[in-house]
Amino acid sequence: MLLALAILAVLAAAPIEVGTDLVDAGRLEAGLRARIGPTLDDWKITVTPTGQAGQVHVSIALRDGQRFGQAVQFAGKTVEDRTRELAASVALLIEVYPQHQASPLDGSTSPPASGSSAGQEQPPRQPGPGEPAPAKPLRPALRGWLGLGPRIELGSGLRFEAGVDLMGGLWLARDHVQPILSLNFSGGARHGISVLHGRFGAGAAFGAPLGPGDRLWLGAHLLAHALYIHAAEKATDATWLSSTEIGGLLQYRGRRLFLGLRTGIDLTLPAVSIRGTRGVVRREIPRWCFGLMVGVVFG
Repeated sequence: MLLALAILAVLAAAPIEVGTDLVDAGRLEAGLRARIGPTLDDWKITVTPTGQAGQVHVSIALRDGQRFGQAVQFAGKTVEDRTRELAASVALLIEVYPQHQASPLDGSTSPPASGSSAGQEQPPRQPGPGEPAPAKPLRPALRGWLGLGPRIELGSGLRFEAGVDLMGGLWLARDHVQPILSLNFSGGARHGISVLHGRFGAGAAFGAPLGPGDRLWLGAHLLAHALYIHAAEKATDATWLSSTEIGGLLQYRGRRLFLGLRTGIDLTLPAVSIRGTRGVVRREIPRWCFGLMVGVVFG
């Protein structure tokens, strides 16, 4: 189901083709939607390298096939800064496109800087007669993920547990911080005693993007949960405990596809012993945990 949703999300995305690692396609789309909204779906945008350092060629076209292109020289040093500059430049190209339909340009432009070399700022472009006033720039949409996947735990006492995690998070503070919400169901059995667990909680991860286009994200996480444990043999019993997961995680962030891998230790307090007719099951501290996640990127 999640894979089908991811495929539909990709097919429904705006036609933006990025053939360079200087910018991030997902952030470029998010920045353009924040600036021009659903109008983006009427355009086809192609970004290709020019062979010069820090420069790309941008081509925009309406559905009627008419095309307009310019070269963009970057001033930013990071993928995030360059993507923000390119989104501003493409939004400006779309805004002035009607003025160039008769004679398309193929020149070079640089994103607007905070000030010119002479220390003077250029005045904003005023709308001509009959042109609507430009809309105020919107704040970029939050970018995050939602995923579902298996989870296993290993330890003494109750040696093996398996279950499923439902988790979601946001990338904040220039992608260095992730607040995360978590819901989990798992279970195991030993000595004829069936033990089921339900967790819900929240936490945060801290790390940094890596790789071409910042597709990878590596960091450490801390998740605090309330843990409901239910044991059953001839009789049943239940209680509430606390569960804290500490470890590391690696994520892949595609345009719409999200993949996550995490591992660490789970600290369940206090330790609990479950007595049955054929033995005792003790849930020890700590336990090793491992999880996979498949989901979608939104925003």
